[in-house]
Amino acid sequence: MRRAPVMLLLGLLAATPAFAQKPPRGWSDLSPAERQRAWQNYQRFEALPPARRQDLEDRYRRFQQMPPHEQDRLRRNYQTYRQMPPENRQQFRQNYERWRNRQR
Repeated sequence: MRRAPVMLLLGLLAATPAFAQKPPRGWSDLSPAERQRAWQNYQRFEALPPARRQDLEDRYRRFQQMPPHEQDRLRRNYQTYRQMPPENRQQFRQNYERWRNRQR
């Protein structure tokens, strides 16, 4: 599944609710719950095959190179997606996969 790296990246970006407003914080600045979530995200990342990790790193680099307003737009879109009921998210993913397959 190719969407797993994208979802992981989005999860990493959303791991800290204040990420959109403030620069990244150091480990010692995180609450215990934030540390646990960050550690779990890191472990999931390390468990990925090398090619998928590289793909995720490339995607994150591209995200970092986007203008701030575009990064904010993507964060807002992801937040909207996360607030959808599970059945709506599933339908969204299915629609996206159909669209993506037509683009190839």
